[in-house]
Amino acid sequence: MTPRPENSGTINNNNNGKEIMKDNNDNNNNNLVDVSNAATTNKGSLHTKSSFFLLNEKNSQSIPQVHLELENLSYTPITSTANANQQRNTACLNCCSKKDQQHRTTVLDNITTEIRPFELTAWMGPSGSGKTSLTSIVAGLVDPNDVQGTLKVNGSVGRLPKQMVGVVWQDDLLLSNLTVEETIYFAARIKTPATTSDAQVKTLVQEIMAELGLVHIQDNLIGSALSNMPGISGGERKRVAVAAELVVRPSLLLLDEPSSGLDSTTAFNLILTLKTLASLGHSIACVIHQPRTDIFKLFDHLLLLSKGRVIYNGQASCARQYLETIPDVVALPPETGIADWIMDTVIADEQRQERLLADHWARNPQKSLEQCCESDSKNNKEERTTTSKDHRMSTLNELHQTPRKYEASFWKQLSLLSQRTMKQRRGERLTRVAALLTFAYVFFTSFFWWRMPDSTAWVYARNSLLFFMLIAQGNSIVVGSISVFQRERALLRRERAKKMYGVLPFFLAKASSDMTNNILLPLCYGIITYWTAGLRPSFVYFLKFVLGYYLTLSCAQSMGFFVSILIPNTQIAMILAPPMTLFFFIIGGFYIPLSDMHAGIKWVSYVSFARYGYSALLVNEFEGRMIPCADEEVAISIGAAGQCPMPGDSVYESVGIDGVFASYWFNIFMAFILQMTFLVGAYGLLRRSK
Repeated sequence: MTPRPENSGTINNNNNGKEIMKDNNDNNNNNLVDVSNAATTNKGSLHTKSSFFLLNEKNSQSIPQVHLELENLSYTPITSTANANQQRNTACLNCCSKKDQQHRTTVLDNITTEIRPFELTAWMGPSGSGKTSLTSIVAGLVDPNDVQGTLKVNGSVGRLPKQMVGVVWQDDLLLSNLTVEETIYFAARIKTPATTSDAQVKTLVQEIMAELGLVHIQDNLIGSALSNMPGISGGERKRVAVAAELVVRPSLLLLDEPSSGLDSTTAFNLILTLKTLASLGHSIACVIHQPRTDIFKLFDHLLLLSKGRVIYNGQASCARQYLETIPDVVALPPETGIADWIMDTVIADEQRQERLLADHWARNPQKSLEQCCESDSKNNKEERTTTSKDHRMSTLNELHQTPRKYEASFWKQLSLLSQRTMKQRRGERLTRVAALLTFAYVFFTSFFWWRMPDSTAWVYARNSLLFFMLIAQGNSIVVGSISVFQRERALLRRERAKKMYGVLPFFLAKASSDMTNNILLPLCYGIITYWTAGLRPSFVYFLKFVLGYYLTLSCAQSMGFFVSILIPNTQIAMILAPPMTLFFFIIGGFYIPLSDMHAGIKWVSYVSFARYGYSALLVNEFEGRMIPCADEEVAISIGAAGQCPMPGDSVYESVGIDGVFASYWFNIFMAFILQMTFLVGAYGLLRRSK
């Protein structure tokens, strides 16, 4: 790694671990809580600072400053509408090429703005103005082919490393069965360097929770409204999502509607925290709809958008003066919030056929802004010049050399992801409903196959029980695996985009968790049923039964994982999974003996996990034993007619299990190979998915 040059635009702590900045305004003192008896101020705002703002004060980590510039940026993604679909269908009749059939929509049109360090930037505009799309572009989460224009980082064309960007989305993707503290700790631990001790990370977590008012709910589960699972409120969820990003102080922080769902006081405190974070040199941009006046005054820079076009880009304090100089704009009425007035003005302009505000800015934006806010612009320019003298900004090459690809090591990622997955599963698979369903299976299976006599009259019943145990649990495991992963797909995509961890540790943690949690209750069902039904009374054969039964269910789990990645659409995957699983069981050898199966379909049985699982259990039950004669008449005979006592080998030979397939360990080996095939295929698809 290339050493960082001196004065490279980073923030370092002094000997006492505290940063003292000048205060020009004491009006906000009542809003502050002294945590560490240290204060920071910037541009007229005051906010006391805990050691949360002094990340890893005992080591040399520092936060590079980032100046992001967007020049003439346009975003035209491919969209799908009813009219577009109709046009494409018509175009197909005219034999147009596929490229000609694509329909693009202009979401952002010629956007020029910037995000500076030491400043809190706000992006405002009515719904549909392109604010969230702009966030996705800056975060690097859209297809580059859909973006035109120039993006500069510290004066160089390029993109900021994703490890240095934090994004808080309006739709949080928090795991429902984790507590508030567990959620924030995972984000903090996986994003901080290995040199940071667990005790330091826990301290940071506690302090960010105190900053955002989450201490009283730190042990509460996140919950989920979709699954009717009680948890924290919507506003608290928003603060947890913000805390998960703030806890490691990213160089560039983007927030999509961070104050939505919060009460006015909590929203103000949250923006005040962001203001303090910006005063330490971070670059922060907030997508915000209609903030109250005291929140609006905290913003240094303002970008106003209307239907994807810029109508203002400059100091927030100059926005009113600029807008009031435009003809047909009604001046700010008394006792009206400035943000409300701005939104009313923009919406009224959008309702007109002529876009006066956007056209007025497009004609000569810099001249219009300088005329309206000449003195403020001069002061702001002097402040930026002073800052640039004190801190040399790192070049883009230096920024790419500074961060590691992942802060946590491979084993640390695997450990953290395994813990998180296990905690999430505790409320999904091991639930009262799942336990009750397992009990019901045990209850009815015991009634139907209770203590079967060891005679030729019950051979078919034993076969049917072994197959029923596989098909009853295997199908539900496949469907459950698909439904669980589909809910995690969006979270995985978002965390991968932020370079929080690699694909392999996630995959291993996911697979290992599923092969334990998802199969625990079905395995308990099989173990209990083995003894209640009176299967082969030998501890050695019991252990071999457990191995074969577990491996078959685990293979079904892996197949479900593979299908869920192969078919991204949840509805289609859930429709196709049951018939696919049933097909594998039908060709497993119970319904139709393998020896009687048509040659055109028999080959498929060689890739059926049900065949090898059923064969292993059947061989384990009957191999090397003589089945006593039945006193009563045999309703369904298996094996040679009238043969009594019956050799156990003839039972599985009668269904076409012979040769090498009559070996228990060969079937176990083949089931293992199929499982590895599903897992390797799932991993390959997961790496290629986006």
